[in-house]
Amino acid sequence: MRNSEFEIYPLNEAFYIQALLTKTRSIFNDIELLNKIFESECYDCQNDDVILDLLQNIILCVGGISRFFWPPNNPKNKNTVDYKIRGQKLREVYHVSDSSVLKNRDMRNLMEHFDERLDDFLKEFTIGIVMPKYVGPITYVDNNRTFFRAYFYDKHIFKMFNVEYQIEPIIEEINRIHEILLRQQENGDRFILR
Repeated sequence: MRNSEFEIYPLNEAFYIQALLTKTRSIFNDIELLNKIFESECYDCQNDDVILDLLQNIILCVGGISRFFWPPNNPKNKNTVDYKIRGQKLREVYHVSDSSVLKNRDMRNLMEHFDERLDDFLKEFTIGIVMPKYVGPITYVDNNRTFFRAYFYDKHIFKMFNVEYQIEPIIEEINRIHEILLRQQENGDRFILR
């Protein structure tokens, strides 16, 4: 028999912790690779695709984490109420407020509907200079350029379809949650920390 209200049972906490750790570990693996590229003395444009792929993957994983805290609202899905309860519980456990950078729906939607956004982007920018990729300082950029993907390393801004993401605040919030997850894992995969 099913409970009338969704609940995360203590034995099930481990699955949420491990699912979130999968995302946060992936993000930090990508950050480690990015740091190696930028710390190498021989950085050149040959790494631009790798840099942009890593940043796009980070945003994709962040979107996945965001869905745990703010599940999509689909009135046709009979479990939507359960998902909302789960999201609220996880926001409480990880001290994530509605003002968190992770709540950014634009970021999530960009990745979830990437194919549609690409279609719209290509329709919208038929005239002018569209750069498929750019990695470099923002100081060399003028307002006459549209970017498919770009990373301005002097400002830590990732730009895709002309939508900008400040990477540092995102990484700081992911790091904060990751540290809680690691402590929970050490505590027997439980939400409550001793």
